[in-house]
Amino acid sequence: MIKHLLTILIFAFFSVDSLSQKKYSTEDLSNMVICIGDKVGDRISWVGTATIINDSTKFFLLTASHVSDSLKGECILIFRGDNDKPVFVPLERFTGRIINKWTNHKEADISVVQVLPFDKGSEDRLKQWSFPLKHVLKEKVAIPREMTVIAMGYPILDEVGQHFSPLTFNSFFSSGLLTLRRGDTRTQAVFQLLENPSVQGYSGGPVFIGIEKAGVTVGWNQTTIVGIVHGTFRDNTGGKLAMITPAYYIHEIVK
Repeated sequence: MIKHLLTILIFAFFSVDSLSQKKYSTEDLSNMVICIGDKVGDRISWVGTATIINDSTKFFLLTASHVSDSLKGECILIFRGDNDKPVFVPLERFTGRIINKWTNHKEADISVVQVLPFDKGSEDRLKQWSFPLKHVLKEKVAIPREMTVIAMGYPILDEVGQHFSPLTFNSFFSSGLLTLRRGDTRTQAVFQLLENPSVQGYSGGPVFIGIEKAGVTVGWNQTTIVGIVHGTFRDNTGGKLAMITPAYYIHEIVK
């Protein structure tokens, strides 16, 4: 009972302290959430999802470390452009041709790389369509199970067609914070489980509360990243739940 009250008080404080935060729609966020492709030869394979975040002075690409570690060729960023058209940009355009500059968290499945604008168009996009780090939940608390959360990502497809956009799904957390083994390294980290399973390609994708929909805010009074998708927790009965890396780990790696 006391723990539940403390959680409510922490979220209440965070809410009051963050009233200036902006509410984003899924349309806004779909411009901040991008697909990561791995180009080997002439073929681009979809390997995961990433989010562009900013700390006011710097910009970062945020994904899961098992996604960045899986890259075998040239990393290609695929943006949702105007009229849902895909825009392909090599990551090295944003990193000054410095390759393999990803930084992995020592415990959690999180990876970041700093990105820099390379022309006026890229500068405008980074400034307009990047998610503020100050709106990423920093407290080490579980999201209440009653709160609607929305995950966003790019499921793996064979190829990019004429139209291109991320998918979203609404869900609820089905657990508090749990220490579980990562699906990639089998080392322990903290997760919170969603009622719905993840799908291939969602790895590294953000989980939000407080998305604005048709004039109302779903689940929170401002848009906040509360975690990123790790993978799927499953057992031999066929049960499946999504494993979400809590957002506080993000603050430990983006400095």
